[in-house]
Amino acid sequence: MKNYKDTQNQNASGNQRQRIGRRIKRRWMILLFIAVAVLVTGLVAAAIKRDAGLDTSSGGTFTVRRDNLTITVTEGGSIRAHKSIEYKCKVQRGRETGEITILNVVPAGTYVNQEDVDANMVLVQLDASGLEERLIQEDMELSSDQENVNSAKEASEIQKIQNESDIADAQLKVRFALLDLQKYLGAELADKLIKDVSKESNLTEHISPFLGEVKTDPNMLDGSAAGEELKRLKDNIVMAEGRLKNEEDTLTGTIKLHDANYVSDLELQGQQLTVQNHKFARESAGVALDLFRKYDFPKNAEQFLSDYVEAGRQLQRVFAQCRSRLAQAEVRLSSAKEQLYWQEKRVREINQNIEFCTIKAQAPGLVVYGTGGSDDMYRAMRYRGGGSSGVVAEGESVSEGQTIISMPDTATMIAEIGVHETEVDKVRTGQPATIVMDAFPDKVLEGEVTEVAPLPDQQRGFMNPDLKVYKAKVRIDGTHDFLKSRMSCKVQILVEQLEDAIIVPIQVVSNRVGKKVIYAITSQGHQERVVRTGLFNDTFVEIIEGLEEGEEIMLNPPLFSELGGPASFQQQQPIPQRRARPDATDANDTETRGQPRGRRAGRSGDEQGTRRGRPPEGGERPQGGERPQGMQFELTDERITRIMSLMAQFDPEKAKELGQLRKSDPEKFKAELMKSMQSMRSKMKQGGGGMRQRQGDAGSGPNR
Repeated sequence: MKNYKDTQNQNASGNQRQRIGRRIKRRWMILLFIAVAVLVTGLVAAAIKRDAGLDTSSGGTFTVRRDNLTITVTEGGSIRAHKSIEYKCKVQRGRETGEITILNVVPAGTYVNQEDVDANMVLVQLDASGLEERLIQEDMELSSDQENVNSAKEASEIQKIQNESDIADAQLKVRFALLDLQKYLGAELADKLIKDVSKESNLTEHISPFLGEVKTDPNMLDGSAAGEELKRLKDNIVMAEGRLKNEEDTLTGTIKLHDANYVSDLELQGQQLTVQNHKFARESAGVALDLFRKYDFPKNAEQFLSDYVEAGRQLQRVFAQCRSRLAQAEVRLSSAKEQLYWQEKRVREINQNIEFCTIKAQAPGLVVYGTGGSDDMYRAMRYRGGGSSGVVAEGESVSEGQTIISMPDTATMIAEIGVHETEVDKVRTGQPATIVMDAFPDKVLEGEVTEVAPLPDQQRGFMNPDLKVYKAKVRIDGTHDFLKSRMSCKVQILVEQLEDAIIVPIQVVSNRVGKKVIYAITSQGHQERVVRTGLFNDTFVEIIEGLEEGEEIMLNPPLFSELGGPASFQQQQPIPQRRARPDATDANDTETRGQPRGRRAGRSGDEQGTRRGRPPEGGERPQGGERPQGMQFELTDERITRIMSLMAQFDPEKAKELGQLRKSDPEKFKAELMKSMQSMRSKMKQGGGGMRQRQGDAGSGPNR
């Protein structure tokens, strides 16, 4: 057991010595790598300055001079035909179509001649089986809709005839009711009664005054049925009175004869009974006249008037009913016609879509799949989850409006480029440009900007929302047989040509407390000059105000503490010492977490405040040493150059990949470069705080 423990202790000690050895070896490797990187960076910077025509013989100074300054915008792009015939999928996507797939398509690169066009050559055949099946069903529905329209038309005509009959019948009833009223009361009295009778709600009150007039003057009823009835009743009374008088006279004679014994008692009683009957008849005739005057005449008069009024109202109801029934019939007819119209339109659309499934050649040309632009890639990514894939091939689905084949007109070619949002304000239509093909770098073509998009490219924004690129088209002068569609190219647009301008290298301009300054060399030493800059390119910047021709300036702006002016920013506002971690065993590691030393202590106020994470003037450092929001590391062109030089020595493949990305997508290039820097820093942190401090000195350039 004891031997086993001894063996375990020896193994642990050996492993610990191995780990310490590997750590020391790794630190020495990092030190060697940093030294080589610093040396290479210096050599590359010197070479760049020599290539730019900078004077470095006098201790890193530059003589301000007047010279011509060319301002250009350089972007990558591809070649397109200025005009082309596009064969798009015109089949409308709907419930009756479903997915539209390609059955046959001519191979890309096929040249279509005029004979093929005359023979109606089929370029693309889309699957129309679903449309044909749907067409059969829609034709059946179309026949049914046509029958519905015919039935609705007949029903409408029948309703019109029925309305005419109903209206005529109602009008006859009104006329007959008026005639009955006039017959009973007379035309004159009837006309008085029906005047404004439609406004009266109570007919009894309306007819009472007229009845009173008739009672006062019965002659008003002369010539009417009521007048004849009244006359007949009066005549009955007169006749009853006459018969009663005759019988009474006969009774008087009979009594005399009875007294003389010429008439028996029975005959006398019979004569007396006859007189009594005539008296009853006389009374009945009077009662009948009174009943007629009090009840029958007012009742019949009001009844005839009411029949007339009701007949008029019935006529109005018939009119309304006829209008309603006719309107319903017309609505049914209109609905049937509308349904028939849409059904016919649907059938026409299906027939048209079936025709669109066959795409024939319209003009001679070279077959190219898609548009050859970023739209194809955008569509492919957009429909990645389903629907159209954006790929032109047999069996693949296509979407409505998708360009399946385009035949470019190679007589006039253009270069299509994407201008970054930081440069788009410089590009204008009419500006001259030079185009260099990646496949033919020795041939420089001339051209002119013809179009600049007013809005960012939607396709690139879909793939990278943070990237804002504006499409621009550059016309290529002349006809060149070697140009092919979709070739990659680089376009340099001449924005402006400044003549006799005061220029200085772009890296000599620094930002100090929100101002642009340059450090001039005078007899008293370094002197800070506030300048106003103008246009600039990748190498030089125009100085509008603040410098004169012939002055000497520093190529590398000095750090703030080297100027001999005010105390350094660190001395004015000391940074609180942070408490060292319990596991901190390296002095460099502890020092890095507290007061910075060496070259970091000599940075200017702006840069050091930004890098150390505290405000430039009078602000307090956030708790925990966190970097404030909005203060980020700025990737200037000089820093990018130095970092890329360092990466070319450390990881050539990664540097080449980033170099290509820098040309195609500058924003994404910066993001990838930051990630690579963070990865390099993480590797160096494993070697200790001293390694990290040296890396920071090697990777930071002068503040611009």
